[in-house]
Amino acid sequence: MFKNFILNMLVLAFLLSDCSKYNEVRRGLDFLKTNSFQCDVVQVIYGDMFYCQLSDRETEKIKLIGVEIPKPIEGKAAAFTKSILKRGTLVKLEFDKETRDRYGHILAYVYLPGGKWLNSLLIQEGYARVVINLSDVRYKDLFLNLQKEAKEQGKGFWGIK
Repeated sequence: MFKNFILNMLVLAFLLSDCSKYNEVRRGLDFLKTNSFQCDVVQVIYGDMFYCQLSDRETEKIKLIGVEIPKPIEGKAAAFTKSILKRGTLVKLEFDKETRDRYGHILAYVYLPGGKWLNSLLIQEGYARVVINLSDVRYKDLFLNLQKEAKEQGKGFWGIK
């Protein structure tokens, strides 16, 4: 019994010490409790995905919520996103119900300096189609309306014959 008490105290001391992973894990959980976060763009990967430096945290992959880049326009979509997201650009990430996808990417609505919204810009310019998951429905109607307008105007993907 005394051995169990000592063992439990050692485990507790280890978890609470600065040399453990406890503080790192706790900071990671605190990050997920917030509805928004700012980060610095490091590199654009695709039209709907980029690396971002989250203050003192590691670099993370950010995946835009609600958009999917059609194959025929992948290169143009990536070039469009790269023209907007330069290295060091400070963006605001807003989260929905799910904060990560099955691959571990952070899922976010991305706001640019000046208040423009990257997710909606991609849809509006025809570089992305709307993808609505049951867990990410906050802006469904807006996204669908922007897609309808892009289709009607033959923008981007919708203009390809």
